Amino acid sequence: MAAASIQRTLAALAVAACLFGPTSIATAENLFKIPGTDYYINLDAAQPLNAADSQPLLAAIADWLSKEFGLPVVDRFPEIKLISPGEIGALRYNSPVPPASHEVAGDPGLAQPQSWAYLPTNDIVAVYIDGAEIIYLIEGWTGRTPADQSVLVHEMVHHFQYKLGLKHECPQDREKLAYAAQDRWLHLFGHSLESDFELDGFSVLSNTHCFY
Repeated sequence: MAAASIQRTLAALAVAACLFGPTSIATAENLFKIPGTDYYINLDAAQPLNAADSQPLLAAIADWLSKEFGLPVVDRFPEIKLISPGEIGALRYNSPVPPASHEVAGDPGLAQPQSWAYLPTNDIVAVYIDGAEIIYLIEGWTGRTPADQSVLVHEMVHHFQYKLGLKHECPQDREKLAYAAQDRWLHLFGHSLESDFELDGFSVLSNTHCFY
């Protein structure tokens, strides 16, 4: 192995030790550096979701989004919660919010304006709640795969839109940038919305077109 290659491997492992602790079994091949940032994702480990540990990941995604799409920087990041498919569906359709542990801050019982991500089967996999600044991900989400990660990227776009006060013609119009960012993220791994979510160009267009 060339000296330069050895140095790169050792540097990556050193970063892994800093990010994931000395007991991490991450190898250079299992680390993905988010372009334009110093953050490495360990593809062998579930991504951190608690409020403190998730902040570096969200900050790195936010930095990537800002650079990729020319968005102003945001310095406050959402909370992440895992909930059941039924609870996520209730939030999507403005049904009563799930139990207290998933309650929307300051809300009397109905979900606030939101954006969502879903599969072609119309199964909701994530919801972002404006005002509460919470990303709800479906139980089973780990962030180990590009598809999982791209859902988080999609919802982070909606956090940007809320924090920056961006205006849209309709709720569907709000999804254009979110899907574009999600697809661009997937392409970093040689994937796409079509390969991972069965969403071709026509499907994306139908999900982002305003119907008056």
